[in-house]
Amino acid sequence: MHLIHRCQQGFTTVTLMGVLMVGGLLVAATFAAVQPDIAFTKKDEDSKQAYAAAEAGLNYYLNRLGQDNSYYTKCDQVPSATQNAVNLEWSGTGADPRRWQNIPGSVAQYSVELLAVQNAAVAGTELCIPGQAASMVDPSTGTFRIRATGRVRTPSGTSDKPAKRSIIATLRRKSFIDFLWFTDFETLPPYAYGSDPSPTWAVANCVKYRALRNSSCADPDFITADNLKGPVKTNDSISVCGSPTFGRTSGDLIELNGSTPGWEGCGSGSSPNFVGTVDWPAGVLPLPQSNSELEAAADPGYVFSGETTIVLNGTGMTITTGVTSANPLGTTVTKSIPPSGVIYVENGTAGCTLGYARQQVYSTGTVGSSTSPPFNYMKTPGCGNVWVKGSYGGDLTIGADNDIVIMDDLKRSTTTPTALLGLIANNFVRVFHPVSFSSTSSCTNNGGPLSIEIEAAMLALNQSFISDNWYCGSPLGTLKVTGAIAQKFRGTVGTHSGGVVQTGYAKDYNYNNELRYREPPYFVNPTESSWRVVRQNEQVPAR
Repeated sequence: MHLIHRCQQGFTTVTLMGVLMVGGLLVAATFAAVQPDIAFTKKDEDSKQAYAAAEAGLNYYLNRLGQDNSYYTKCDQVPSATQNAVNLEWSGTGADPRRWQNIPGSVAQYSVELLAVQNAAVAGTELCIPGQAASMVDPSTGTFRIRATGRVRTPSGTSDKPAKRSIIATLRRKSFIDFLWFTDFETLPPYAYGSDPSPTWAVANCVKYRALRNSSCADPDFITADNLKGPVKTNDSISVCGSPTFGRTSGDLIELNGSTPGWEGCGSGSSPNFVGTVDWPAGVLPLPQSNSELEAAADPGYVFSGETTIVLNGTGMTITTGVTSANPLGTTVTKSIPPSGVIYVENGTAGCTLGYARQQVYSTGTVGSSTSPPFNYMKTPGCGNVWVKGSYGGDLTIGADNDIVIMDDLKRSTTTPTALLGLIANNFVRVFHPVSFSSTSSCTNNGGPLSIEIEAAMLALNQSFISDNWYCGSPLGTLKVTGAIAQKFRGTVGTHSGGVVQTGYAKDYNYNNELRYREPPYFVNPTESSWRVVRQNEQVPAR
């Protein structure tokens, strides 16, 4: 018996249509679900493009500064009419007056604003003033700020607002105080030589980088006991005996120059322990010859003449001047920390003979305590020397035509742990160490501090940071420095034998990280150095 099948025509089509309908509903539902995110994705993309454009604006300005260190003093009156995206600061109200620069191949643009320092001492510095660096650079930090804004242009005819993001960047020159230790020459200053060889011989033979120096020049070594806890730089190469340590972490740069690899050992087995990252050859930072610009920044009531003693006490100080053999106590006044943050001591009208001959720091007999420097320990009353100690409770820079002598502990007040002190001498920054002298090879300590703490950024423009009579007397203990030491020549604070201190001080040098971002008032910077970003953050909402 044959079975008769019913016709199946059209069944597949119905099934297919049902599947397509269900699939279409699923696609519609998916589209409906993700449609709100499309707008968010576009906004996120625009926002990222705007931030990238702001970074491009920052790099644009850094590039211009790299070509001209004084570019910022031109304010918005800069060359290149077609590519000028530099503007004075805009308050954010009214029509946007800023010039914008298109990024090639993109719908994004950037604009740069100069954020002038609010300096009450200079009228009209609410905006950048062409040719007046003081309208931009904050003297208390050595920095200036810019705002870079990026935006993504919207299609014409739309009501959408462009995506904008702003970056505020703080810029500062590369400085001597970016380093715990900076030297131009890693050799003893000529004026610290005795009679054989003489200072005159040293001037002719030793004021050169290591490869060109006479082998008889006095080149102090870093020894195993030395631990420089911070970044280090020399325009020269270093000499090591044993295994001294340089740097705290890989983030501390150890910038060396001279012959490869930037150091040499005093004997077999000598090898530095570079915890920091070595950069060789790192290039040089040139030292200015004078701190005269510092004197110009000091308030009139804080410029003194001749030998001057300053004892700091929080936000105040006692200052003694006019010491002579006839008036050994001088004249003492009490003052507060100056408004400008600067004290300067100049040479007297009779002038001051340059030099640090060893016999000038010998003492025969009692020199008294370190309360005030004894007259017979000074060079001449006309020298612009500052004798200083105590605790400071605000940012302060002390400058001297001649030397700065640290009599005892010099530290921040416990109530102001972020205060910064700068000591800038045209010649030496010295640690007070008087001795009784009997022969060229024999002397004994005679007063002055033993272990001592110094919290300061120190700069000896033409000579060194040095301890008086470092080469004789019994060991004094530890010289602890927290801050920065910058000097033309490598001063020394003691002698050693086999890595053991024989005279003077053992060193404990520590970098103050505050100096990465700001500096003592009107601190002297290299004659030529590039600007760099020390801090940047996004401004929300964007300008």
